[in-house]
Amino acid sequence: MLIGVAAQYRTTGELIRTKIWGLLEPYVKALEAQGAAVAVIPPQAQPRLPEIARRLDGILLPGGVDVDPAHFGEEPIPEMGEVSLERDALELALARHAAEHGVPLLGICRGIQVVNVALGGSLYQDLPAQGFKAVQHYQKSESGVLGHSVEQTAPSPLQSLFPQRFRVNSYHHQALKDLAPGLRSVAVAPDGVVEAVALEGHPFYLGVQWHPELLPEQWGIFRAFVEAAGVSVAGGR
Repeated sequence: MLIGVAAQYRTTGELIRTKIWGLLEPYVKALEAQGAAVAVIPPQAQPRLPEIARRLDGILLPGGVDVDPAHFGEEPIPEMGEVSLERDALELALARHAAEHGVPLLGICRGIQVVNVALGGSLYQDLPAQGFKAVQHYQKSESGVLGHSVEQTAPSPLQSLFPQRFRVNSYHHQALKDLAPGLRSVAVAPDGVVEAVALEGHPFYLGVQWHPELLPEQWGIFRAFVEAAGVSVAGGR
């Protein structure tokens, strides 16, 4: 089972600034624990993306920097953070490919935001600046701490994994605003912020706003994702 994961980066160097493309280890551990192999896809691979995507059994979009608001027709507000045009181009293309070709997809944190924008939705660029102050969406505690609750509101792969109300960690300041056509909200935070979405008519197209890769007790999300990828392959996608 081969899961393609869009590359993250860190910037290094003082005199000559450069980006190192790779992937944070928790994503690899969570996928390998389900028996999946991981292929990291950097933006430099985009010219061959159609060929690469055809070889993948599933696609994962990980966390990271903000999505450029130009993709949903807005100007940046002062509270918006760093953006990466390279990541945006790659991940928007991967999200659309998965939607169009029935490829199982899991989007995490930034990933849920990318899929919404890719399919025609928009984002809150900064939750506190845009009126959401009742819930701490960027928690100050370490990653293993469950920061706030979410409530499931519609059928999704999460229903077999969690009770209707459960707790998650939370490290984001952007969030989904207008949902893209075909995406449905399946879980929300106490303040109404969308915490999970699924794509109607797709075998497995799930986005979550929290970071289950940092919570081994929530790796059932990765198990369901990899199982869906296996079903897709067996069905001759």
